[in-house]
Amino acid sequence: MKSLERYALSDNGTDTITDDKGLLFVHPRYGKVADFYQDNFQIVGTYVDTLRQLYRGQMNPDFLVNCEESIEFGEKTFRFMGYDWLLGKSGKASGYQYRLQNNDLGLIIFFKMFHSKAESIGSHLKIECSPWFLDNRKPTAVDKFLDKIAKKVLNCAEPHYPAIHLAVDVQGWKPDSDFSDRMLCRSRRISQYNGIDKAEFNFSEISGIYDRSQSFKFGSAGAVQLAVYNKTVQARSIDKFDYMEHKWEESTKLSNGSVGYNTEQDVFRVELRYHHSVIQQFALGTCNKETGEVVLKLKTYSQVVKHIQALWQYGLTSFKLKYNSNYLDPIWTVLQEDIVFTFPESSYDKNLHYKRYYKKATSFSGKNYQLYMGNFLSACARKSTPFKKVLRELQGSMIWSDIALHYEKSQTTENQLIERLKESYQERLLLGYSI
Repeated sequence: MKSLERYALSDNGTDTITDDKGLLFVHPRYGKVADFYQDNFQIVGTYVDTLRQLYRGQMNPDFLVNCEESIEFGEKTFRFMGYDWLLGKSGKASGYQYRLQNNDLGLIIFFKMFHSKAESIGSHLKIECSPWFLDNRKPTAVDKFLDKIAKKVLNCAEPHYPAIHLAVDVQGWKPDSDFSDRMLCRSRRISQYNGIDKAEFNFSEISGIYDRSQSFKFGSAGAVQLAVYNKTVQARSIDKFDYMEHKWEESTKLSNGSVGYNTEQDVFRVELRYHHSVIQQFALGTCNKETGEVVLKLKTYSQVVKHIQALWQYGLTSFKLKYNSNYLDPIWTVLQEDIVFTFPESSYDKNLHYKRYYKKATSFSGKNYQLYMGNFLSACARKSTPFKKVLRELQGSMIWSDIALHYEKSQTTENQLIERLKESYQERLLLGYSI
């Protein structure tokens, strides 16, 4: 799929000249397609929006006992690392039993996995870093701070691949009503929301949509996900608009001291979200083009930051917004060709072939998936759990995308699979599993 021809305005502001960074897009047969000059289009920021760093090790029993006793005594705050934290139990959706939260610092610490013993080695620690925590520190300083936390929470702590969100904020553009129809992606999951007047946010994880606006999500949260949404409205919803507006002003500051950011125009965000498992796949699959050696280290934030330009490019090839069957939409051309993440540590290593490693399962029959779903349905039927809740739990599982892909290979769509599960669950209820 090709990019449309790009033109720029000449010095007199009336003529146009060919320019590979121009903002006037022209179809070779049908003429002008988009004029971003007239729309006052501009990039107002490129950011690492969120970081979730995993650590493997054994739970430090002293730390765990102190936290559990504090919860038992009804203490809501916990002194740790020289800061006061809100201490509490965490929901099962997080995968962890407890959490420490300090929004002023910009960190949430999840610890003690639900389905693993404290004395067993596992990913017992996940630290979520907010944008304001990352903004105030260099990547190496972020690593050091998180390592200090990990050494107090775990024994034998080792960083084990982060999840990372890359964001680009733009003005002078917004998604059209047919945006999702024109998006090409490998994923089966596409979500579009319109007109709901309430939104809930957990950092940049969107669970709703904003009034009189649009939001789109493509792909699974357990892989690579693309989100496009109105950042101005979202920032106001979580009372962080002043913070974001300051960032946009700083990002668009001109040499004469003025700023390009337009306070009267909404900002839309294009965000690529990489799960821990995807970062691990890149680490295991990326190789040197000349030697074939797998050399990439991506276990820490500072290691991943070096390659965020490559991650951004990969995401924009996984998801493509088409203008028509032959050409990319102008905004996608800009995002692919003009965006440069400004981290001094970041670079695009041309000697590396960036590739994800997928575990081969040529001998895997899928019997384990069938047993897993069957046992899960039976256990839920004993409690007479509504099927909608059962399905939601199944789809929230880290292996649901693998299950759906396995059944697709045997010519069963995800829709058909869900219908089968519903019938099987109803059969269990009628057989009296709940009695």
